[in-house]
Amino acid sequence: MTASLRAHLPYLGGYLRPHRKVLFGSFALSAVSTALGMVQPYFAKIFIDGVFLSGNADLLAPLLAALILLLIVGFGIRVVNRYIYTRYSARMLFRMREDLFVHLHRIPLRFFTERKIGDIYSRIASDMADIQALVTDTLPQYLFNLLTCLITAAILFWLDWRMALMSLAFTPVALFIVFRLRPKLLDLGRQVAETNADIAHFLFESLGSAPLIRAYGAASVEAGKLREKQSTILGFLLRYQVLGAVSGVVPTLFAVINTLVVFGYGGVLVLDGSLTVGSLVAFSIYQGRVFGPLQGLLDGFLAAQKARVALARVREILDVPPDRAGAGADDGGRELGSDRLRGEIVFQNVVFAYSGEAPAIENLSLKIPAGKITALVGPSGAGKTTICHLILRLFDPDSGAVSLDGVDLKELKPAWLRKQVALVSQDIFLFHTTVADNIRFSRPDATTDAVEEAARAACIHDFIQSLPAGYHTVIGDRGVRLSGGQKQRISIARAVLMAPRILILDEATAFLDEAVEDRLKATLADLMKDRTILVVSHRASTVHGADQVIPIAPPN
Repeated sequence: MTASLRAHLPYLGGYLRPHRKVLFGSFALSAVSTALGMVQPYFAKIFIDGVFLSGNADLLAPLLAALILLLIVGFGIRVVNRYIYTRYSARMLFRMREDLFVHLHRIPLRFFTERKIGDIYSRIASDMADIQALVTDTLPQYLFNLLTCLITAAILFWLDWRMALMSLAFTPVALFIVFRLRPKLLDLGRQVAETNADIAHFLFESLGSAPLIRAYGAASVEAGKLREKQSTILGFLLRYQVLGAVSGVVPTLFAVINTLVVFGYGGVLVLDGSLTVGSLVAFSIYQGRVFGPLQGLLDGFLAAQKARVALARVREILDVPPDRAGAGADDGGRELGSDRLRGEIVFQNVVFAYSGEAPAIENLSLKIPAGKITALVGPSGAGKTTICHLILRLFDPDSGAVSLDGVDLKELKPAWLRKQVALVSQDIFLFHTTVADNIRFSRPDATTDAVEEAARAACIHDFIQSLPAGYHTVIGDRGVRLSGGQKQRISIARAVLMAPRILILDEATAFLDEAVEDRLKATLADLMKDRTILVVSHRASTVHGADQVIPIAPPN
């Protein structure tokens, strides 16, 4: 293992330490299992020399019974050991993935604006799988192969040191060849995997936009793109096959040389009486067990390098400091009592810019009164959605302050704040599950009656009832089976179910016709009476009837 991998061992140690006794016991069982496996070929010598050639038939039954018992015990130990090791190593790795997932929900949201979501997903799935392979497969196999090599080599020298030296003389050359070829095979394998992932992403994106492709008559263009990607992967596959074939010659050469040693030199020793037939057969069996574990050790080394890269990529995320306002964060803030909470929001000289960009809002000061309907009106790019995110404290201002009832949001517990504020965004996200589960997402313990009441308030109950399975209808990925207006109303029902003190509607009725929009506004105004409603839009019809209209202009 390289120094770079050792640098990550303290991180892995934090997860291994709680299970160290079980894991050490598992390694002990692995050693016992390996030792038992090494004893079995020696029975060939005993059977041939002690039974068949000497004619001692009385030993046949006891030796067979001992061999069968040895096989059963060895098999039982391997099964039990594998179960124990997999159980506890899987627990450890599940905890690692959960910690990474939770950490991703706590780091600043700006991190996601700077990274491809596919790369982040790859680190959770593929990189964690490589780390899992290191712990669940590579490490135990490395130990097994190392013990097998050492014990086998010792037995070979014990049986006949001269043949052992001749057999192992080719080993350094074989390892050198494999050592030079395997990294290239590993790199080609990585390129094949990456290209396959690229093709899978292309197919997903292309099939997901089938109506657009047909509308523009671009099917032949898309087919050309696929053809080009497949040509690339074909080149990788051909190179992989050639190098794999060359690598496959090594075991053949190893077998040829060992055959010459065993049946050439070993045959001479048997004929002149300096080596028994049983010893020769046992030597041949043990000899055949050397190269496989040696290859396994090299494969383990290469797998460790792959895991080192995966660990570095995962640690890169874990090293990002958590956001004090991250999901589930409790930074020692406080809560406002129900008698104190009114719902007044004040922006005072607020400046905010996304990383590396011009300010989205600059020196903004405004007041959203409690218990009223306030409308924010302005063109695209004026920072209206950014204002909504600052109220939820998804981001903190670069300067200035945002306060709730006179208390700076930074002094409040983020988790508590987000239970008081519900946002219906213009970017609607629905899950691939039932309508009821999508509405209940804001309040998982809500009853069926509460879900239906929220749907009625969002003017979507009658439509849901018309679906094949009603509230139990699965609506597809991102609600693909629904229209834009239906998605918006389900999203509004989700927010209403929270019974928030403050409701933010960010272009939340853009897909609704005027009749439905008017009915929805009247229902919400009655349901949210004496509560704060913030309506964000660029349409005059949407803000009609608001108690206050605040124009928002883009920063200079």
